[in-house]
Amino acid sequence: MPVLLPQAPPEQGLKRAGRRYRQRVWPAIVGSLGACFVLVGEFLITLPLVLVVLPVWLLPWGPALSLARFYARVACTFWPSARRIAMINLRRAYGPDMTYDRAARLTRQIFVNLGQSLAEGLQFAGRARDAAAHKKPVRLIEDDQLVDRIVRDLRPKIYVTGHLGSWELALMVAGQRGRCGSGVIIRRVDNPFVNWLVRRVRLETSSQWIEKKGAVRECLARLEKGMNIGMLLDENGYWHGPFVEFFGRPAATQKTAAVLALETGAPIVINALIRSSEVGCFEQKLALIEPEQYRCRPDGVREITQEITRVLEGWIREDPGQWCWIHWRWKHRPDGSIESYTRRDLKECFS
Repeated sequence: MPVLLPQAPPEQGLKRAGRRYRQRVWPAIVGSLGACFVLVGEFLITLPLVLVVLPVWLLPWGPALSLARFYARVACTFWPSARRIAMINLRRAYGPDMTYDRAARLTRQIFVNLGQSLAEGLQFAGRARDAAAHKKPVRLIEDDQLVDRIVRDLRPKIYVTGHLGSWELALMVAGQRGRCGSGVIIRRVDNPFVNWLVRRVRLETSSQWIEKKGAVRECLARLEKGMNIGMLLDENGYWHGPFVEFFGRPAATQKTAAVLALETGAPIVINALIRSSEVGCFEQKLALIEPEQYRCRPDGVREITQEITRVLEGWIREDPGQWCWIHWRWKHRPDGSIESYTRRDLKECFS
């Protein structure tokens, strides 16, 4: 005979069902509201940024650069931690020859260069999209023979630059000389609204964007299709990249360009636009690395990365005020420690 289990009253069953429903639904509602608040906050942060950037985008070339230099001087005044990083980096790179007064003077120049570089990128991007502004107020002083050699070479290329001179302009000029479908490795900005603005301003088409995280696979696919790749390669590479000599000190450096070159045989073109005293005039620095000579070497990735870094260092030494010294370039050390940039470090550097 089957045993009949006692059934719970209907009221208790409804209570349990309601309790399970609340346990499932309320966390989702709270999470959605939290995400909405975060999104609204990020939008409110983006608004003043747009108000600051928009005049630089809309004004003519000269006034836009003047306004950007003003922004940079304000940032230098109210960003003491960045000033401290720049002065410590300069002292550690140049040693006793870099006095406190010289470091302070160069730091002010570095901020102005940063503001001007961003303004030049905005201006060039806006004018490049405007068919009526075909003549851009930019003049390049370059090695015509080397440029012709690079342009005539039909192989896909890896364009590498650093935060030197007008780096935004350097990537855009390289992109215009490249083929359709060329891409640039750029890190996604956490703020989605700022990220959209960056994509809109820095690239002619959204298809040029290559996400920095996991970029190697996408870059290999594009290089195999005959497209060019551009990237910045003077940032701290954490402990993932090889340590190479940079201003006489070991610096963790990204190895992406070297890996791609050895894998595909694509030449590396090191490129920089150094600002001259004449407004709108830039000296284009170019160097070419052929990966074939490094292919059979056991430490080829590190050697290519070192050569790229050596070339960039030589250009930086010619005009140190045009490089981004406020970056934590030597942050990670080979022994596993982290470089510090405290007030005490600043005092000890110049004591």
